Amino acid sequence: MKKLLLVFVFLIFACTGEDNDDASQEINNTQLADVDGNIYPLLEIADEIWATESLRVKSYRDGTPIPHIQDPIEWESLTTGAWRYVNDDPSTEQKYGLLYNFYAVNNPRGLAPQGARIPSYSDLLHLTSYFGVLLNNTSSNIDEESFSRFVTDDPELPWSRNDYSILGTNSTGFNLYPAGFQRASMSPTGFGYSAFLWSTNSVSNTGTLVARFSLSSSSSNTIQDYNVQYNYYGCSVRVIKNQ
Repeated sequence: MKKLLLVFVFLIFACTGEDNDDASQEINNTQLADVDGNIYPLLEIADEIWATESLRVKSYRDGTPIPHIQDPIEWESLTTGAWRYVNDDPSTEQKYGLLYNFYAVNNPRGLAPQGARIPSYSDLLHLTSYFGVLLNNTSSNIDEESFSRFVTDDPELPWSRNDYSILGTNSTGFNLYPAGFQRASMSPTGFGYSAFLWSTNSVSNTGTLVARFSLSSSSSNTIQDYNVQYNYYGCSVRVIKNQ
C-alpha cells in the first residue's frame, strides 16, 4: 500500500512539473501573460476575446529570443523574424507595443502567447464590420465618431496629424495607439496618426494583408485593409484568445 501511495504522489508531482512549463503564459478571460512575463488585459469585443494592448514580447513562445534590429538598412534586407521599437524610442514600448516584421508573425516557434492567436483577415473584418465599418481596400472616409470608437482615450496621447487631432472615445475598448509602421529606411512611419495591424493572410510570397487605421490631415479618417507589399515591414500585433 505504501509503495502504491509513493507512486501516486510521484505521478502528481510529475504532471505538475509539466504544467509549470506554461506557468508564465497562463490565460483567463481577463488577462493574458506572454513568455517574457508581460501582462495584457483581455476584453470581449465583437464576440471575440481581444487583447486591448499590442504585443511587446521579445521572445517566441518557446523562449527563443527574437532579434532586435535597429539599423533600417539591415531591417529592410531581413527574411527572418525581428522586432523594433515604435518610432525607434524605447519609452513607447508599454503603451504602443513593438513593431514586428511578418517573418516573426509567421515563425513556427509562435509569436502569440500560449492560448492566443494572431488574427486572420476575417477576424479583423469581423471586428470592424461589427461596429458598422467595412474593412476593404478603398480609401473611403469614415466619420470621426466611428473612427474614435477604436482609438485610445488616453488624454496624454491623442491621434494627431498636422492641424487635425482627435482624442478617441475608445467605446469598443480596443484602445488602439497610433504606432505607425516601419517601412524602407527613408520612408515616414505614420507615427502619431496611424496604426497597422498584421493579419495572418499572405497574398504573395512577399506581401501580407494588414488592417490600416489612419487619420488624415483634412478632418477625415480611414479604416481599410492594406496590402503590405513587403513582409519586412514592421507593424503592430494584436492577439485573440482561443475559444
